[in-house]
Amino acid sequence: MQKLKNFVKRFIKKDGFIYKVVRKVYHILSSIKYRIVNGKNVRKQNKHYSEQVELATQKINNEYKDKDYIVFYNPTWLGVANSTKGLFKNIVPLEQVFGKKKIKKVAEAVVNNNIKSVIFSQIVDGWVDVLKKIKELNSNIIVKVIWHGNCYEFFSDYTWNLNKDVMNLYKQGKIDSFAFVRSTMYEFYKKAGFKSFYLQNNVHLDNIKRIEKEKSKKIKVGIYNADTRELKNIYTALSSMKLVSNCVADVVPINEGAKKFTEILGLETSYVEDYIPTEELLKRIQQNEVNIYPTFTENAPMFPLESFEMGVPCLLGNNNDYFVGTKLSEFVILTKEDDPKYIKEKIINCIEHKDEIMKLYREWKKDFDIKCEKLVDEFIKYKIVGGCNK
Repeated sequence: MQKLKNFVKRFIKKDGFIYKVVRKVYHILSSIKYRIVNGKNVRKQNKHYSEQVELATQKINNEYKDKDYIVFYNPTWLGVANSTKGLFKNIVPLEQVFGKKKIKKVAEAVVNNNIKSVIFSQIVDGWVDVLKKIKELNSNIIVKVIWHGNCYEFFSDYTWNLNKDVMNLYKQGKIDSFAFVRSTMYEFYKKAGFKSFYLQNNVHLDNIKRIEKEKSKKIKVGIYNADTRELKNIYTALSSMKLVSNCVADVVPINEGAKKFTEILGLETSYVEDYIPTEELLKRIQQNEVNIYPTFTENAPMFPLESFEMGVPCLLGNNNDYFVGTKLSEFVILTKEDDPKYIKEKIINCIEHKDEIMKLYREWKKDFDIKCEKLVDEFIKYKIVGGCNK
């Protein structure tokens, strides 16, 4: 099936009529094949999604009646989930929504509880239909979408199609505004004629237990949540660690390629093969001297802030809005994400100036918290003043 898809892409113009027909047929055939081969798993998965719809509607019914807003987020998308939790109070976890009855159930929970504004934190399968159903039942409800991705990710058919859907819904008047977590995305869509707001991701981790760092002669450096995604740059990160004397790389999760690479390099490694809960990861990283997050493209990654909040400096790529124009940026922002020797020097410099870096971060975070609250408040209140749509 995938070979057929790639063949069609080479010879048929994307977004043309024939391409759309072939794509539709491809998806139908793929779905049939998947259900035949994975029938038991599909039924189990659908049951899970149905249960999540029940939990979401119960939460709306029990906690959010007559509220100015609620925010839907997918709890399995860890970055988006942590972003949503760090920004908003009235949040509702919701995964994929399939079937007209489930779509209607979610929409009716919003409408029947007199919620004035619904915010979708990114878009998941089925949410476009939920969005349209809400507007169908009550056109006065304000609908907003937070787009966490960037233009690079439009290479993915999944991301491109969702983005195309929501942008068209905006033009149809079914979406009232967008928010973006990167200033460049906000400025672009604003100039392109979309009502746009700027948000900055934030974290508050007072509930995470602080752990005393174990004494060790080794220098422990972490890279997390990179897995096999090209943009996460795991192999350059591991190469830079090899150049640091007496270094142990902590990798979660580690894929087979990265595991083999560390063996070839002779790099001492501690690791977990699968993703682990955020709370568990934040306890784990406190044993590190520094963490690195040298991604090639990002918007507003959560992990660097989480690392700093746990008392561990984090090096990050030059592709987000954190620490811009501050002395802190000189220590932790990477400008050559594909250069192992350069990253190695930044790691060592970061360790040598750890106390100064953490002091600079704490000073920066005070003003950042105030700024984030103001941006969220402006976004929430758009078209809703004194309980009335305006």
